[in-house]
Order: sequence, then structure tokens, then C-alpha cells
Amino acid sequence: MKKIIAALMCASMSLPLAAVTSTQSFALSKGFCDSYATKKANKKSNKKVVEGLAIGALAGLAIGSVATGSKKGAATGAIIGGVGGTALGGVAANDKWKKTYKKYYKKCRIADDIDELYD
Repeated sequence: MKKIIAALMCASMSLPLAAVTSTQSFALSKGFCDSYATKKANKKSNKKVVEGLAIGALAGLAIGSVATGSKKGAATGAIIGGVGGTALGGVAANDKWKKTYKKYYKKCRIADDIDELYD
């Protein structure tokens, strides 16, 4: 009889533990988090390319205008500067993309649910 009572007491004490361990959080899927992080990284890094284009074109315009003193020189400078700025912006964007992707992928994987990602 003592063994039965001891077994029942042991079983009743383990129920709260089972309830606590069954409420542990879960990670969102790797596929979902990859997609989420990719979208965030694309959005943020595309701004760098556009910034590089604009800054390069304006710098090229100014340098071409001053160097040649003509509209044709300014236009050529703007084109060359725009191409160079886009290339440099692309390099900066690639680094920004990687950092942003890692940040949002990690955030997604540790989130308890999808609502945490859109706060």
C-alpha cells in the first residue's frame, strides 16, 4: 500500500513539471526565417545602391562641369560618377545585406511567434 501511495505522490508531483516543460517556446521554421531575413536585407541594402548612384552622379556632374567648363563635360562626369557611385554603393550594399540578413534571421529564429517580428 505504501508503494502505491508513493507512486501516486510521485506521479502527481511530476504533472506540474510536465505542464511547465510543454509550454517551452518554439523557433519559426528555417525556410520562413530565410525568406523574412532576405526581404529585410534586400530592402535595406537597395537604399545603399541608390545612394551611391546619386552621390556619384552629383560628384561627377560637379567635377565634369568644373574640369571642362561645358555642359557636355558635366553630363559625361555625371554618367561616369553615376557608374562609379553605383559600383561603390553595390560594395557597401553587399556588406550591409549580409549584416542585415544575419540580424533578422537570428531575430526570427529566436522569436516565440510571428507577432514578435512585426512589433
